[in-house]
Amino acid sequence: MRYIKKSSLNASEVAQIRRRSDNNYIWAVLDIAQNRIAIGDEFLIDLRDALIRKYRSYSHDIYGIGLDLRTGEIFYATIVNRMNSNYRELKDIPQHVRDRIETMVAYYFERFEPFRPKSYRIYQAHNTQSSSR
Repeated sequence: MRYIKKSSLNASEVAQIRRRSDNNYIWAVLDIAQNRIAIGDEFLIDLRDALIRKYRSYSHDIYGIGLDLRTGEIFYATIVNRMNSNYRELKDIPQHVRDRIETMVAYYFERFEPFRPKSYRIYQAHNTQSSSR
């Protein structure tokens, strides 16, 4: 099953993704201009092509990543990134793009602890305390 989302994933979607993944490791493709994530196919190139065909994403805005669902670690060394016309080598992906990807992953998986950045957890705790006053 393929998911292409602009909103965060719910628990049943992540459960289905986990059931189909190997060792809680999944591949995803993100369009950093349109704020979309595509998850669920075996091959990153299929996810990339789905974003291009269905949403008219530009290849230079698409980045492929691997996600460890247990630890929240993001793996950037994917063929999709090497196909990107702006960054031929992994080391050329600038920090601002990596930061954008990390922010998007935290948003899509916001309900799941390994992907929540520390600042997100602090923000949530602060808002919970403020609303209870």
